[in-house]
Amino acid sequence: MGQQPISTRRAMRLFRLGVPCLATLVGLWLLGGKIDGAVWARLPSEIAHLSPLHLASAALFSLISLWAVGRYDGVAHRHLQTGIAPRPARLTGSIAIALSQTLGFGLFTGAAARWRLLPALSIADALRLSAFVCVSFLVSWAWITAFACLVLAAPPWTSLPAIAVVLTAPVAICVLIWAPKLTLGPVHLRLPSLVACGAIMTWAIIDLGAAALALYFLIPAEYLAFATLLPVFLLALGAALLSGTPGGVGPFELVLLGLLPKVPVAEVLAGILGFRAVYYAIPAVLAMIAMLRPFEATPRQPPCGVPPSIDTKRAEIGVIRQNGGMLLDFGSGAIAVWPTPQTLTALGDPIGSPIQDAIKALAHHATEQNRIPCLYKCTARTAVAARQVGWSALHCADEAVLTPAAFDLAVPARRALRRKLRHAEQAGVTTMHARALPLKDMAAVDKDWQDRSGAARGGTMGRFSAAYVADQLVFLAYQNGRLIAFASFHHSNHQWCLDLMRAAADAPNGTMHALVTRALSDAVERGVPQVSLAATPACPDPSSRLMRAAAMQVVARSGGPGLRQFKSCFAPDWQPPYVATRTRAGIAAALADIAREVHHPRPLHHPHEIHNQDEDNEVALLLAS
Repeated sequence: MGQQPISTRRAMRLFRLGVPCLATLVGLWLLGGKIDGAVWARLPSEIAHLSPLHLASAALFSLISLWAVGRYDGVAHRHLQTGIAPRPARLTGSIAIALSQTLGFGLFTGAAARWRLLPALSIADALRLSAFVCVSFLVSWAWITAFACLVLAAPPWTSLPAIAVVLTAPVAICVLIWAPKLTLGPVHLRLPSLVACGAIMTWAIIDLGAAALALYFLIPAEYLAFATLLPVFLLALGAALLSGTPGGVGPFELVLLGLLPKVPVAEVLAGILGFRAVYYAIPAVLAMIAMLRPFEATPRQPPCGVPPSIDTKRAEIGVIRQNGGMLLDFGSGAIAVWPTPQTLTALGDPIGSPIQDAIKALAHHATEQNRIPCLYKCTARTAVAARQVGWSALHCADEAVLTPAAFDLAVPARRALRRKLRHAEQAGVTTMHARALPLKDMAAVDKDWQDRSGAARGGTMGRFSAAYVADQLVFLAYQNGRLIAFASFHHSNHQWCLDLMRAAADAPNGTMHALVTRALSDAVERGVPQVSLAATPACPDPSSRLMRAAAMQVVARSGGPGLRQFKSCFAPDWQPPYVATRTRAGIAAALADIAREVHHPRPLHHPHEIHNQDEDNEVALLLAS
């Protein structure tokens, strides 16, 4: 029994080695059947007639292709967060691919080359990089080839497969947005972001286009148009890649000669041999020389997570303690950032730095992570600064803000609040600022709330957990000595911000109003200049019928009407937070990504404690929810 796994592994290794070798032999045997003696006789003279100018042009486009393939590794290193600087990452990619495409067995030869050139990487990291590059390139090749077969003069039989492949693109985009993690048994894979996929596709187009041009310059132009060669070249390259043979020898030539219409075989073979020299052989020799001296690349340390400062002007950023966020310190200031699968989102305005510096730092760190930089729930001042550097900004929410010192219950606009408070008082509800947290009772209230309201939301919305509320201001409501509700606030010296609101099923009407009113009273005593009741969804563009319809859906799905009605009882000052990214399409992608995180949150970061993964409604927003 003990020998069986070893025997099985040996058999699998022999199979992996044997299949490419067998494919090479079969391809060469089939290719030999297509070439008669006259072709072999003419081949030396055709090779001799290859123009030096055409060879130089082919070498130039081969260089462009290898330059582009090195960019795959840049994307892969950012996705896997290896910390390797862009330049050695890209050079390593070009060298590794120059070797692997010539030697075959691309996954393993590429991994070995990367491991040799970047000693700071483990062999496991090198294999992950190699696998990422191989798989992402194959997917890109499939889409590019399918599109080329549909729009260019490709063999007729490719139409249906090409349509099927092209139709997978919107499905793939939806998967990347709504299911960014893939689980295969015990293995959990983080799929590349839309930014990473766009970059890979761009480099693949340059790579494949330049490689096709390198071959095109070595085949006499009178025999073949580039539009005819391109789809056939892509199909031949795919056959070579899937076969795993060294340099694709056999399958590449077989497909190319079989699909090119009425082209003299000798001229095509001479062009292929010249192509193999300038695209495969010479780069492989140079890559082997480069392998003699590894790069001295030390992985950069990722930015450290820092707990939110007590002196931040926007207390709401305290939510980043629970969603995996951090304070990003970039010298002249800091910004609270929250990474999601597609975005690096900055919550609120920058802390103590010029806004343009913060935007630049956010964009830089987002690029290093293959993410969309996004300013979320920022003020109009920051939105204007973002527009000045070419970003797009959109009004996305309405935030209810109160000035505790000026809060007066007697004003006519708060008569509904007075009725709510009287109702709670008549029911015997008492409120207090918690000095010690009754966590067990709070957990019971929270569970009762979840049983009625459904699972709590996450992302920009806090969820109940002992460690989380321990850092907040908590106000408790009792009836007959029993805890029936609580409300928590993020806090700083400049602002309090409403976060969790939980009430038992039998809590009298007006209980939550009483809790918030008690918090406002305490804020006056402590000299807090501002209390935020957080945000509710807004219509970004009321002049657009589509935007109005979308906003109504957001409001309906997020409890917006009831939430806004609750906050309106306090007659707050409604202020407009904004969302900003580089493009309008980026705003849509960012809001969709944030919506997914809100409605399908990741596990809490405090798994060891009394948790109940819940949340309320306060830090609301979400155009795309």
